[in-house]
Amino acid sequence: MPYCSEKNNVDCDCCNIIQRGTTTRNTFEVEKDLTDASEIYVSYEQSGKVVIEKTLENGVSIVSEERITVDLTQDDTLALNEHYPVKMQIRAKFPSGSAVASFTMSASVGEILKEGAI
Repeated sequence: MPYCSEKNNVDCDCCNIIQRGTTTRNTFEVEKDLTDASEIYVSYEQSGKVVIEKTLENGVSIVSEERITVDLTQDDTLALNEHYPVKMQIRAKFPSGSAVASFTMSASVGEILKEGAI
């Protein structure tokens, strides 16, 4: 479903790195038009556990037929562990009841020296 228009799988300013302790926007190019989706979930998982889950109500935006964005807060990125890669997946449901899911994507997590939100 999604693919990266830049490098690897997630289109971020840091070349496939999610930096801890920052506010960041992940941009995903999608092959399936999600503009009519009634529900969208973008899950971020580390070590077999979903650490962050974003929806249309809390950070997912449909930008166009081919693109969605996900806004992450400092608290979101601080929940990630820099010692493990993060896996991401997009799932969507339509009013008809049909559901779609992307392949999983991965990114590295960048460390910070000063822990906590600023």
